[in-house]
Amino acid sequence: MKKTPLIETLPPVQRRRFMKMLGLALAAPAVARGVRQAARALAVGEARAAEMEDQEPIYFIEINLRDQWDFGHVFVAPGLATEQNLIRGSDGRKCAMYFMPEELLPRANNVFLTPLAIPLDPHLDTIAMIETCEIGIGQIHGHEASNALRSPGRSPVGGPGRMSMAANEPVPYAPGNDDHFSSTPTPASLHNHWMRQLDPNLRSGVTFKGIGRDHTAYHFGAGLPGAELDRIQSRDSLFNAFPDKLEDFNVLPTPQQANALLQVLTAADSRFLDKYGYIESVDPIHRTNLEGSRNLLYVGEPKLISLPLSEQEVAYWSEGVPDQVTAKPKANIWEQCAWAFKLISNDLVRTFSIEFDYIDWHDERPEDIMDTLAMQTVLPLARLIESLKIAGIYDRTLIALYTLDSGRSPAANSSGSEGKCGLMLAGGMIKGGYYGDVGVDGPEGDGHRYYYRSPDPATGAPTPKVTDNSNRLSGAHVWKTVMKALKIPDDVADQFPDVQGVPHLPWILKA
Repeated sequence: MKKTPLIETLPPVQRRRFMKMLGLALAAPAVARGVRQAARALAVGEARAAEMEDQEPIYFIEINLRDQWDFGHVFVAPGLATEQNLIRGSDGRKCAMYFMPEELLPRANNVFLTPLAIPLDPHLDTIAMIETCEIGIGQIHGHEASNALRSPGRSPVGGPGRMSMAANEPVPYAPGNDDHFSSTPTPASLHNHWMRQLDPNLRSGVTFKGIGRDHTAYHFGAGLPGAELDRIQSRDSLFNAFPDKLEDFNVLPTPQQANALLQVLTAADSRFLDKYGYIESVDPIHRTNLEGSRNLLYVGEPKLISLPLSEQEVAYWSEGVPDQVTAKPKANIWEQCAWAFKLISNDLVRTFSIEFDYIDWHDERPEDIMDTLAMQTVLPLARLIESLKIAGIYDRTLIALYTLDSGRSPAANSSGSEGKCGLMLAGGMIKGGYYGDVGVDGPEGDGHRYYYRSPDPATGAPTPKVTDNSNRLSGAHVWKTVMKALKIPDDVADQFPDVQGVPHLPWILKA
């Protein structure tokens, strides 16, 4: 017998409030996706529930890392992790990866964790890394502020439909940025545009210009309405833009009505939940989670939303994270991640961009530099993921970490114009793993010649070895994949000439 959606049993005047109640209850921490789908289907019918799932906003946190950032002490490429005769060292062609094979932790899908990356271990099923992406083209050994993964087709050449990517940046032109031209919007800008098309009243997304010298990250809206991010250059400017506010999170006037909604939600029988991938044996956990949402529906006093971090928040986000290494520090990466979480989790913005750097270095890469880069990557990312999970929105948040001006070769004395260009994607829609490979091809100088195997765009399998900068994963494939993860409609994403017809990477996204 067909179930009558619960909303149809309510008087019309009560239905809007019921939907608001339902939405907040299902956002409770630890409510599984299957439970959310089942409860919605029970309440409004399966067709409408599917529409609601598709219409949920996807939050986007873009982390832009500059001065040829290296993820080499986070996930280690399988070829390097298993190389028994690796010559390690801080100069020349020696490998600037200092952990021994027995120190690495092998995990599923070709991941080898360093001891520094253990905080990411609980989240590995949703973290992907590729280090063999399209290389930087900056005139100074690869340095640039744009990046092929963020704006496919960017180049020093203008032309019809191609605009300056630097035109709206507050940071003055400096060597190492390069004034590139493009017709493809950068991801945070296109996401900002699309979110504001869906909701014209939505506040613009933010980028924090946190790089500690005259370098920057370009954010390019390609002329789209509402695409340009608010570019904020200091803590004070950020706090002034988002002053303290009291938010009344009571969607119900009384605790009695909160109890009534919980009774509705717990009415979802086990067979119905099972249809949506939620097994009967964990039904008591579901009921416990819903019971915990009672305080979300009726919290009593309004909540103070304050962007400056409390002592407890500083202690949580900063522990073990090295300070920004630069001549003119602006904000540590853990601070920016904390601000991003506060703004995203309170739905004050849907798009937040972080800009951060480790001051450029050359000739030598000692172990302490590699460790600093790893800890500045791992610890804020792990805490950001953990916090988003607790808030119940990780499954609809995408985090993208870009090494804007490429990375480095494994060779200690190398620059971004050689070897690797790194990408990390994290979120509930991501299939975790290390895709592609880097390893030792033979001797060279005082160390090694290194090979690179980018993942095949169709299958994800490593392609044949190369020892130069050829055969890297095209930025257009990566860009289309980010758009697919953000639920940007295909016709919106496909309108730009340099990505038209390019498929996304199916093996990195969950169905």
